[in-house]
Amino acid sequence: MPNIIVETFVLGPLETNCYLLTCGREAVVIDCAPEPLPLLEAIHSRGLKITAIYLTHMHLDHIGGAAELQKMTGAPVFGNIDDKYLENVSYLYGGSKEFEHVFDLDITDLKTGRQMVFEQPMMVLDTPGHTPGGLSFFFPTIGSVFVGDVIFMISVGRTDFPGGDSEKLLNSIQNRIFILPDDTKIYSGHGPMTTVVHEKENSPFFS
Repeated sequence: MPNIIVETFVLGPLETNCYLLTCGREAVVIDCAPEPLPLLEAIHSRGLKITAIYLTHMHLDHIGGAAELQKMTGAPVFGNIDDKYLENVSYLYGGSKEFEHVFDLDITDLKTGRQMVFEQPMMVLDTPGHTPGGLSFFFPTIGSVFVGDVIFMISVGRTDFPGGDSEKLLNSIQNRIFILPDDTKIYSGHGPMTTVVHEKENSPFFS
């Protein structure tokens, strides 16, 4: 089975982690922040074929470059449309009301369950709390989960923006992320990679 390679591009004013997953010449992108030029240049220079763009949630700092990426690659964008309310929320609260071009793209509603990426399984997990439509993407063959802003190293996502719910967030972490194998790598929307066991043992939110 071909290996999936994970690369991180830190993009935009909030230093959002945008993930490029490649398998041979094919690739998918998870989240695409504003100011995506470094990512776009890498895709173009390496002749990668982007087959899908996945959104963990639709805060501006995670979706701001997705329209440009879709226009360049023609790739479908998948996300939970429960988060589309953010197009009418100010950027001061995570939305993009002042930036109409952000939602100038076609988004296919993504349901939870098993998908196939690079002919390998990807589990789409519902992880609401940071936003109502939050999703995480677990790739069992590489022991990695991409969680957006649900959980960070020794921290969790904020819930004070419109649609946030702290109880749902902690339940998502407990019931979707912490049930994964302990050595699962957690790739967050900001900051360094961590692991499930590290957060179980060290996060002050779960001690």
